[in-house]
Amino acid sequence: MTPDGGEGWERLSGIVAQYEVLRHAALGHVLPPEARSGLLLFLRRGMWGWTRVMVTLGGSPPRQARGEASLSFPSAEESRTVIHIFAAMAMNAEHRGATP
Repeated sequence: MTPDGGEGWERLSGIVAQYEVLRHAALGHVLPPEARSGLLLFLRRGMWGWTRVMVTLGGSPPRQARGEASLSFPSAEESRTVIHIFAAMAMNAEHRGATP
C-alpha cells in the first residue's frame, strides 16, 4: 500500500483514524468494543508492530490480536508505508491542536 492513488490515501487515513481512536482511549475516552483487539495488539507489539499489522491487513482492524504478521524485518515497501502512516499521524497532530 502506497499513498500514490486515492485508494492508498483512503487506506492510510483509515489507519490514522484507528490510531486516533486508540489515542483518545488513552486520554480517558470510551474505547469502542471493535477497537479492543487493536489496543491489545498495540500494547503487545508497540506502535511499529501495530502499524505493520494494519498495513498487512489492509487497514482493517484485527479481529483477534494474534501473531499473524511476521516479526521479521519489514520489506522496503512495508517500511515506506509505515513511515507514510507515521507522517500522516504527525501531520494530523499539527492540525488537531489542543485535545479537548
